[in-house]
Amino acid sequence: MQDMLIRKKALKIQERLGMRIGIAYGTSKTPRIKSVPDALNALKDLYRIGAKALLLPADMFSNVRDNNDLYNVHYGKLLSVKDLASKFNIELAIYMDKFPSDPTELDKQLKLLTSITSIMDARSLIITPTLYNMMPHEQALKLVVYKINEIVVGARTKSKIGIETTGSIKDVGSLEDVIDIVKRTQSTETILNWGNIHGRGSGALRSQIDYRRILDATRGSVGNQWLTTAYFIFSGVSYGPSGKTRTVPYSRSDMNLEHLIREIMSLNIKGTIIFDDPDKDKFILNMLDKLADMVR
Repeated sequence: MQDMLIRKKALKIQERLGMRIGIAYGTSKTPRIKSVPDALNALKDLYRIGAKALLLPADMFSNVRDNNDLYNVHYGKLLSVKDLASKFNIELAIYMDKFPSDPTELDKQLKLLTSITSIMDARSLIITPTLYNMMPHEQALKLVVYKINEIVVGARTKSKIGIETTGSIKDVGSLEDVIDIVKRTQSTETILNWGNIHGRGSGALRSQIDYRRILDATRGSVGNQWLTTAYFIFSGVSYGPSGKTRTVPYSRSDMNLEHLIREIMSLNIKGTIIFDDPDKDKFILNMLDKLADMVR
């Protein structure tokens, strides 16, 4: 009975907010999803609390060696995750932030994960644009654009590649970088990681106006249509002069979720918001009453 009430409240909040609410990488029972059984259990946990999105870590698929292995060994297992997510109306995405230095291995991993994203009917393969961070900034940007277009043309998939804002000043991945990449590539979307934006700016998001500034800059560059399919990642962060240092519990950060929620409602934004918090699904449970107040 308690689970039913929690689920009903969570679904009502998402209906009023106009966005799916989800979590990143795992649940409190399985903090890091490493296998198909882990993913299936996480989906069941999310369904019980009414959450409607799950961001899967790319290392969950590290045992998939190549296309032959993908289709001959893992295909049916991946479909089982896709089917359960579809049954529960939970949106999937896959997150990749670590890249091999070897160009051949990089190509192989990107192509494999793009195929996996398509097979699982996931919304996006989300990457940080840090593929060539050892190179000068403009050269790194140019190569990221070239590589993404190359992968997209070869993949022929309806899934997108999400380009995420990064938290370190030295990394490619400022808001301006991400917008530039999305404008110059096919089948990509902007992923706003609010914790990274905050940390990169050494605490840049102090007020509701700061959130509006980021949202206005994004829609002004990629178009108003973006407001109907936005994808946000929200986390508490610690930071220093060089940007974000690590993800921390929201309760120990100086982030203010209410500022973002108010802007989402003010601009009537639709899409998905993923919470990346050490408490995983418990974070959503602990925030339900506050979230309910925010969306009244």
